Amino acid sequence: MEKYVGYVRTSTGRQVLGLDEQKSRIDQFIQASHDELIDIITEQESGKNNKRIGLDAAINLCTKNGYTLLFTKLDRLSREVEFLFTLRNKGVKLRCIELPELNTLTLGIFGTVAQYERELISSRTKRSLAELKKIKKLGTPKNLTAAARKKGVEAVIQNKAENENWKRAITYIEHFQMKHGYINYTEISKELNDKGYKTRNGCEFSAGTVRRLVC
Repeated sequence: MEKYVGYVRTSTGRQVLGLDEQKSRIDQFIQASHDELIDIITEQESGKNNKRIGLDAAINLCTKNGYTLLFTKLDRLSREVEFLFTLRNKGVKLRCIELPELNTLTLGIFGTVAQYERELISSRTKRSLAELKKIKKLGTPKNLTAAARKKGVEAVIQNKAENENWKRAITYIEHFQMKHGYINYTEISKELNDKGYKTRNGCEFSAGTVRRLVC
């Protein structure tokens, strides 16, 4: 009898149904296989972040006790080949419900495909935004000096690159722009707040905050 530790993940706090769906599939797998489920670790964190508290806890359980890490889809774990091979080299046994043929040999193949898909999505999004900005001019505050505007832009760029809340919000904004083909700061801020997104300081979004993120 195999002993499993389940791992389920979504990226935002409002995606409760996604967590429930993953848990349900894990329960169904265990019932069908007649194996033992030791625990299910639940986490709501960006998949781009490989330093996840929940994932680390699941990995530690598996490595210390010889359990197998069970998850529904490869991208719930990671889309980075290097990270997947790091797990393998640590001796972590992996079982993916949607990829029952996943093993030491195929891990590199499936991991490479997952990473390519992520890079392809990112590339398409950036190209679409570049085209959109050609037809949609975004203004800057006229009451600031050139030095003040430069300093503000530098701060925003740094926050975009370093803050996880802002990274998640930027991803949502990019998809909104691709889907609708226009920018409406008020509408986007309302959707972000309704879906539980937070600013880098843990506050709700305003139209001005959204404007700074897309400029």
